[in-house]
Amino acid sequence: MNQTAQKILNNKSDYRRNLKFLDSRYQGIFSRKLIKEKNEINILSLFSEMEFGYLLNQLFSEVIYEPKINGKTPDWLVKSESQNIIFEVKKINPTEKELNNRINLFKKDKYLGNQQTSYCTSIDNFIPQISKITNKEKTYRELITFDNYKLIICVDVINLQKDYITDNDLKEYLNFENKHSILNDHLDFCKNVAGIIGKPIFGNLVFIENKKAKFNLNNDNLNIIRKI
Repeated sequence: MNQTAQKILNNKSDYRRNLKFLDSRYQGIFSRKLIKEKNEINILSLFSEMEFGYLLNQLFSEVIYEPKINGKTPDWLVKSESQNIIFEVKKINPTEKELNNRINLFKKDKYLGNQQTSYCTSIDNFIPQISKITNKEKTYRELITFDNYKLIICVDVINLQKDYITDNDLKEYLNFENKHSILNDHLDFCKNVAGIIGKPIFGNLVFIENKKAKFNLNNDNLNIIRKI
């Protein structure tokens, strides 16, 4: 296994839990990917997929990994309460140079995590990241509008450590209802995406429902996903 992947597993018990659970559920595919993958940034993204995959398997009974749907391969597909729900994971990273620097320090046992002495964030710092989220909707737009799939975007921001993003920050930044939301300029996204699950640096996972979505979740599925 890649050295970085093994060190991460050695240091994070929840990642070991996720891997063990998902390997048993999906015939060992995640261990095989961790052995095969050499790009460390891709490895971090894979751990994010596993994080949300573990969550979905706690909530739903039919969860499919990387299904092939009309030429698309979403991260996760949930079949629940007469709906097909795509969950697409996006890990929001700092610049590639900064992330690689952290990885290299981690490999040398010199990465000490967040060394900030004051914790603050600004919506202005988050705005450049928004296209990384909204582009996911473009990928699955036809499946949503023609085949009635539902789309939830899973956003992981734990690597943006110089921006101390909390669960409340995510709810504010990605608020579908606020007329000043940074999502308001992305009309198709706001029409087609049923909601966002956010994993902040500090705080709890948060589900941000899009009550204005044309292609939204039914009440049964909303009640399930609100349990996160």
